[in-house]
Amino acid sequence: SSALIPDGEMNTIRGCNAKLHGMEKVEPEHIAYAFIQSRFSIAARDKWHETDGCYKYSEAYTRLIKAIRDAPDQTWAESLLQWWNQLSIVFPLTLTLH
Repeated sequence: SSALIPDGEMNTIRGCNAKLHGMEKVEPEHIAYAFIQSRFSIAARDKWHETDGCYKYSEAYTRLIKAIRDAPDQTWAESLLQWWNQLSIVFPLTLTLH
């Protein structure tokens, strides 16, 4: 993983994922993806499954995006995205676009 390469050393294999995918800011889909990955990491599964008991990952992903995009309080939604984007500046390894 490029995350394991010490600072200052060159990685000539490929650019960071954010740059490869044209990611310039955090969107609701990115937050939902991080949530699903986090949820799966604490689940009692060795392999990826669409469901974990009654929990459906695709449904959770879609609902979280909808909750942010269609939030009754748009100020909250904008604040949430602003916080995540500010976090990407504080921890630039997550969204370095060099």
